[in-house]
Amino acid sequence: MIIFLAAVTGGLFGYSSYAANSAVRDHPPIGHFAEIDGIKIHYLDSAPGDSKRQTIVLLHGASSNLRDFAISIYAPLARRYRVIAIDRPGHGYSERPRVNGDGWVNPAIQARYVHGLLVRLGAQNPVMVGHSWAGSVVLAYALDYPQHTGGVMILAGASHPWRSQPAFHNRWPAVPVLGDVFLHTLAAPGFAFASSPAVARNFSPNDPPADYKERAGLSLLVRPDNWRANAEDMRNLAAFLAVQKNRYDELHMPMVIISGENDTSVSPQIHAMRLNKQVAGSKLILLPNTGHSPHHAHPDAVIEAIDDVARRAAKPG
Repeated sequence: MIIFLAAVTGGLFGYSSYAANSAVRDHPPIGHFAEIDGIKIHYLDSAPGDSKRQTIVLLHGASSNLRDFAISIYAPLARRYRVIAIDRPGHGYSERPRVNGDGWVNPAIQARYVHGLLVRLGAQNPVMVGHSWAGSVVLAYALDYPQHTGGVMILAGASHPWRSQPAFHNRWPAVPVLGDVFLHTLAAPGFAFASSPAVARNFSPNDPPADYKERAGLSLLVRPDNWRANAEDMRNLAAFLAVQKNRYDELHMPMVIISGENDTSVSPQIHAMRLNKQVAGSKLILLPNTGHSPHHAHPDAVIEAIDDVARRAAKPG
């Protein structure tokens, strides 16, 4: 029995290592790197150094990376704007900073690194767009750097706490020793088995784009450090938002909130509608027959809403 368990464990470890290496080989970095406060941040910039164009900043959600925008609205937006898409710290090819004690790399910390990068790149008065989990980062950015925020677009974004418990694959990485075993043996096979149904659920009732998993580089998630960062994000976000939500009345910049009426991943009732009520002057757009990825299902509607925020952000006063 011991020999059998050792053989199975070894096989799972070997497969997991192969899957992680294959993900890197098949989906190498497609942007540039900048070192911000000691960590490397990976980003795309459609017009480096262009200070005349309005800047649009795109931040991806959980289990994802900047490729999700690169294959959707990045190129159409880049025809008129300077567009910067960023791998959040610990995702894609951006490094994860270490936090002392029991803290974690929460949305405010991630916003600090995003701000450092935008300052480095000379991006002024940006419109901050956050999809899904990154809605929390965009809100944290706008709260902590209001003078450096031209406008906000919350795209099916998380803004308020919810009651459901984190999934087991996000809890296990926090368990001492067993968490590392899970990350190096079970995460990659689990991804291979469950990722396609998960993508279908996220997009439902819409169909995912053809070859979405491959084109979006979702397999980069199986790397242990990436999975660990994503799991930490998912475990801790609700408690963070329970505090951050009390500050939303401080937000006075142009804001549009978009959500799919059929989104079962980030409930529009819990998040979008409540945020709209708290932020004076914000505009809420609920898209019928739409799931968790409006920028894929209805890119023109999302771009039109970004245009609206950008126009208002460009007006003095």
